[in-house]
Formats: sequence, structure tokens, C-alpha cells
Amino acid sequence: MIDIVVRLIQSKTSHHGVVYPLPYFETGLMPLNSLRYHDFEYPMEKGRNVFRIIVVGDSFSEGGDLSFEDSYPKKLECYLNYFGNDKRVTYQVINMSMGGRSTPPEVRGIKHDAGELKPDLIVLGYCLNDPEDWEEGRDYLSKLRDKCYYRSFTKPEGWTSFFYDHSALVRLVMDRLFNSRVKRGHIQYFHKLYRDTYSGWQKAKTALFDLGDFSRATHIPVRVVIFPLTTYGLGDDYPFTDIHEKLHSVLEKAGLQYVDLFPLFKYMDHILLEHVPYTDPHPSEIANRMAAEALWQDLMRSGLLPAELKLGERLFSYPCTPIFGR
Repeated sequence: MIDIVVRLIQSKTSHHGVVYPLPYFETGLMPLNSLRYHDFEYPMEKGRNVFRIIVVGDSFSEGGDLSFEDSYPKKLECYLNYFGNDKRVTYQVINMSMGGRSTPPEVRGIKHDAGELKPDLIVLGYCLNDPEDWEEGRDYLSKLRDKCYYRSFTKPEGWTSFFYDHSALVRLVMDRLFNSRVKRGHIQYFHKLYRDTYSGWQKAKTALFDLGDFSRATHIPVRVVIFPLTTYGLGDDYPFTDIHEKLHSVLEKAGLQYVDLFPLFKYMDHILLEHVPYTDPHPSEIANRMAAEALWQDLMRSGLLPAELKLGERLFSYPCTPIFGR
């Protein structure tokens, strides 16, 4: 009887099997430019009256599963060029992000390419998994993921497979137990990435300090955009507040200014902020738009841009504003 009730409830609330083809153009399907990134073909020589920004990050900044114009670097480029640009300045926002990279190779790429591209501003996109050291610590991370149950669901084998296939109640219980265990494991996993004894976190901190030194030596300002993890609760129960605070402290010691998006996303439904809720937690178009707006406002306030705008108070009327740190 319980199994029948579960089936009836699921039949009324489930949309499994319904596929809606979406006519969108994924950034990841674009051809690569000469810099080997998914973006426009910008000339290497900057030209007159051009203000050039390079954005370097991982898949959260690359926007590979979104339409090209929906990633926050491209939205930022649009805002800068078309909203109040009264000095005939052309803003170029070159997205040099690539999925799977962590902070050390990102900083090395910035230092390598800055000399030729001559950026006026550098944006480093930061996700909380950036301390992962896949270059030298792959075996350790694989073991840590196994220990923390960081895995995808696999259908049970043996005699339990029969009950899983034929009983809605068994499926419901097993799925809930798996999800609960995975959530606890994921939270534990991310906290272990920020242990002072973990080599990946040590390398990430060193890279951030190197970026701060590079910024001061070249007089190129830097903004670090911090993306929270949206899947684990965005209210007062957000489990990574201590990680954000630890990261703020390191960035301030490194002399890097940052825009932390967590207060902006706080109390929002994660379904709005994820590309495919419950499946792909990368930022949705909404999350990218909010990130671009937050970064745009920060740049307007900072006085770094040649076409400094006088913005009204209404523009800054978010109920929760990002943390702008120094």
C-alpha cells in the first residue's frame, strides 16, 4: 500500500522523461580563437581608446554550457560599452577561462599573457574547489573523494537491484539515503581542501600572493570574483561561511580586492542559480547576470575606468549586496 501511494505521488509531481529541446547555442561549441579560448578574435595590439580586461577562471567563468552572450564576462563587456559610456571608449573583456583549472595555473597564465595583451584590469574568477591540485596531487584527491563519498549515483547490483527496479518505496529510500550521505561528504570534502596542511591550498595561497605582487609591480589592478557553492543551502545554514572568511583574509593579506557574491545570492532558491538544478551546479544565466552586474557596479565605484559613470542610488538597491573587499 505504501508503495502504491509513493507511485501515485510521484506520478503527479514528477516530470521525468519529458524532454524540451532548447534552441540555444553553447559557448563550448564555438571554435577556439588564436588564444585557444572560446571568445571573439581580438587583435593582440590594443589600439587607441581601448580599455582591455582579461577574465581568467575555471568552468564557472568559462560559461561553456550557456549561450555565448550569457557568461558574465560578455555581459560585463556589454554593460561597459552601452550603459553611459560617454567618452567613446571601447571596452574589451577577453574571457581566457578554461574548465578544470585551479588557481596556480590561472595565475601563471595571467603572468604569461599580460605582457602581450597589455590588460588595463585583470579579473580572476574563483570557485571554492580551486585549491584542488590535479597537477601533482591527483592520487590524493581521488582517495579523498572516495573517503568523502564524492561520487555519482550508481544503480545497486545483486538482489537489491530487483527491489530497486520494481519498488518505488525502495527507490525513494535508497535515493534519499544516498543524497544525504553525498551532501555530508561534499561539505566535508570542500573543508578538507582548505586545511592548512593540504598542499593544494598552500599552492593556491602562494599563487594569490604572486598575483598581488604582479599587480603592484605592473600597476595592473585585479578583482577576484568569488562564486559560492549554491547546492548546499544559501541561507543562514550555508556551510562554507568559514571558507569565505578564510579566503577573504588571504586576499586582503595579498593586497587583492575582491567581490564575494554569496551575500548577493543569499536566501535565493538555488534552482534559479544553477544551470541544471540537481544535476549541473554551474552558474545559470541569472547567476552570471548578477555576477556581471555586481562586478560592473564595483568597477563604477572604484574609479578605475576611463569613463567613470555617475550612477543613481536606485542601481544599488539590492536587498543583499556583494562583499567588496580590499
